[in-house]
Amino acid sequence: MSRKTQKAPSLRTLKKQCSEITIKSKDHVFLASAPDTSSTLATAIISRAIMKSGGAFHVSFESPIMGLDKVNELRTKHSLATVILVGIDTMGKKTLRKGKSYPIFIGGSSKSEKVKSQTLGNSNTISAAAYVLTEEHFSPSDYGLQLASGATLLFEEHSESSTKSNMELVEQAREKKLIEERKGFRLFGFGFLPLDELLLYNTRPFIQGISGNQSACDSLLNEAEIPITKLRTPMSSLSNAETQHLTQHLTSKLLDKIGPSVISEILGTDYVLTLESETSPLRYLSGLEAISETTWARQEMGAALSVWIGDRGRSLRTLLDTYLSHHKEVISTIQRLETKLKGVSTEAGTAIEISSIKDELMTDVGRIALQTGIVDQERPLIISNDTSSIVTWTAKSVDMNHVLTLLLEKNLEPITTSSKSIKLKELAQGLRIDVLESVSTIIAKGESS
Repeated sequence: MSRKTQKAPSLRTLKKQCSEITIKSKDHVFLASAPDTSSTLATAIISRAIMKSGGAFHVSFESPIMGLDKVNELRTKHSLATVILVGIDTMGKKTLRKGKSYPIFIGGSSKSEKVKSQTLGNSNTISAAAYVLTEEHFSPSDYGLQLASGATLLFEEHSESSTKSNMELVEQAREKKLIEERKGFRLFGFGFLPLDELLLYNTRPFIQGISGNQSACDSLLNEAEIPITKLRTPMSSLSNAETQHLTQHLTSKLLDKIGPSVISEILGTDYVLTLESETSPLRYLSGLEAISETTWARQEMGAALSVWIGDRGRSLRTLLDTYLSHHKEVISTIQRLETKLKGVSTEAGTAIEISSIKDELMTDVGRIALQTGIVDQERPLIISNDTSSIVTWTAKSVDMNHVLTLLLEKNLEPITTSSKSIKLKELAQGLRIDVLESVSTIIAKGESS
């Protein structure tokens, strides 16, 4: 989610800011979290530390942009608790209501001087600020440091510049051997899915002609000289020699079919979260990101939060089953679109109506339709069913909060479903084109600035 550039604090600065913030109650904490990956993971870090300290917490997922009237409402509703807002920008000219204590803001930006005085870090340092808060006021842990460094690495990967406190935090995790760099395949399921399923159900990125195509996957693995006895073996279980052989041969065969641009998304630097078991879906940072992005698209961040906090039993199993079934349905929908695409294209973007598509699938279907060129990649796409619409774009320069503010001004209620998509309920045909034009205008201004 694009944000305005802010001065990057060091860990020392964050700790000083934290020491000046008063915690009303450590026993009762209410957390209002933005739904993006950085904020959700930061909320998990704080929640786990509260739980470890013997306190109780409640989490609510909110829009990443909030009026100060809404902040004051949350304070009234949770008057006995410490209120912490994670990754949320505040808007409007209202002021924070006076009281015995004020809410704490982890990251985010505001025009209110009072909010600024209660803000720890900024939008670039949400995970680092969350971990520092646990160090200063709750019970920090190596798991929290590992999660914070992982979230930080994900943020830095999509950021245009490095932030000092983020890199200091990652270095701490490296020194404790909580996170280790690994080069190779960055596909969801690397540590636990059989080789013959690794490419089959992959959508990040979607590999045209291979994702969802069992015969093509079988043929590719055969061409890469993978022994039949190894096809049902997770890639992480192979020996170093077998892994090197597989990587070389599979990369060569993939290059013949899909080209270097997609290969660069499949191969690269990943990170091992060493406190996770060898077969955990969360052992590799790419896997953690894939699950987080999927739960965001489905608006099921709470399910992911329980797993981030530490549930490695039933919740993780359910989350994994949901992930796999979700992407199987996404692939099936994309295959139908490739053969029966019906849409309207204008200068502003492309509009597609699929009455049978589920709300929770539209974000990933839109992302893949743009990524693969099924629709024009340079313009936003809106996919609608009978009750909802999802607007998706590819431009990196778009400030999500700019989009949200503009749509709020149109008396709409946008919901973010990824860093490059928003959901709108019951959007009439005329309004769909209006929204497309609004997003298209923001993209054009961003790319020309």
